[in-house]
Amino acid sequence: MPGLRPLSPSAPDQPGDPEIRVISLTPPEVAELEKDPGFLALTPAMPTRQIAPEPMDEVRSDDLVPGWGINAVGADRTQRTGRGARIALLDTGIDARHPCFRKLSLTTRDFVGTGLEDVNGHGTHLAGTVLGRDMGGVRIGVARGMTSLIVAKALSDAGQGTSDGFLRALLWAYEQGAQAVGFALSYDTTAQIEAFQDQGYPLPLATQEAVHAHRGNLRVVEHLLRLMDPARRPLIVAAVGNDSLRTISPQFDSGPSSPAAARGVLTVGALGPGEAGLTPAPFSNRGPFLTAPGVGIISASAGDGVRSLNGSSMAMAHALGVAALWIEKLQEAGEPVTAETLGTALMGSATLEGLAPGLGMFDRGEGLVRVPRSSLD
Repeated sequence: MPGLRPLSPSAPDQPGDPEIRVISLTPPEVAELEKDPGFLALTPAMPTRQIAPEPMDEVRSDDLVPGWGINAVGADRTQRTGRGARIALLDTGIDARHPCFRKLSLTTRDFVGTGLEDVNGHGTHLAGTVLGRDMGGVRIGVARGMTSLIVAKALSDAGQGTSDGFLRALLWAYEQGAQAVGFALSYDTTAQIEAFQDQGYPLPLATQEAVHAHRGNLRVVEHLLRLMDPARRPLIVAAVGNDSLRTISPQFDSGPSSPAAARGVLTVGALGPGEAGLTPAPFSNRGPFLTAPGVGIISASAGDGVRSLNGSSMAMAHALGVAALWIEKLQEAGEPVTAETLGTALMGSATLEGLAPGLGMFDRGEGLVRVPRSSLD
């Protein structure tokens, strides 16, 4: 069976440099491997999919001011630009020739085998929101002073990948010295059920085994984060998911997608405009730690233009850009930049100002992500 095995040269519960292996094993080989004292986890590799943008017929791009999200998080009222921050994006790649990425140094690697170019455009849109330079006089990037970006292509041009590819991309970003890592993908349990059925599994067993694979892959992410050196472990920022259907019924909502649901991952939900203030987008899953603008977000499109997209992916990109501004602040103050210090800064600075009243914690988390308070006018 295909599996994932993180290894550490130290004891399993001690920080080290983990390793991901993908191997094919027979049942007797699995039993033998489990006797290895260095064995930590084994689970079937499974498909992943992009957290795809959501259509919202009731919200038109013309109804929203370009850059409204940048204003909402306060990035247009600070002198900080994210200079010196090391940020990684795990998505569909990047259109490196896009004019909004001029004078940007890229460190890239392809984990899906389709080439680094972003035909899909999702990764390019996210990168534009994180750090894109102005387009035609319109600001699209939160941390537009960043001079470098780490890009792992963990999803194909069709928005598909595998859990082992995601894990390898995450580990690679850590090895590249990323201080914050963002992703907007989920484990595709439906595709895993279909794969087991193709192998002859009856539907009940295929469903059970897919749930087992989902749970196992979630645990591997948690193991991997625990094995990273705490002094170098990046903050992991993830889109909470777009599975809710609250336009149909308020009760049709869902919790955080996986691997965003893993312990140690900071999930971000999408906000959009409402009559009484910013409110969770009807597609955005419940249970985020933070919220950020995610409706009618204008950013870079593959090619040389811009386009508007809706999704918790767009919210994650805003939060990742704000994280870059906090990294700059922490470094200026001579403070360590770790997952703990950066996460504390983002969570502690979140605000309820501008949000619609009456929202619960499961809707908005700690609140709207904001740039360092001392830099706001």
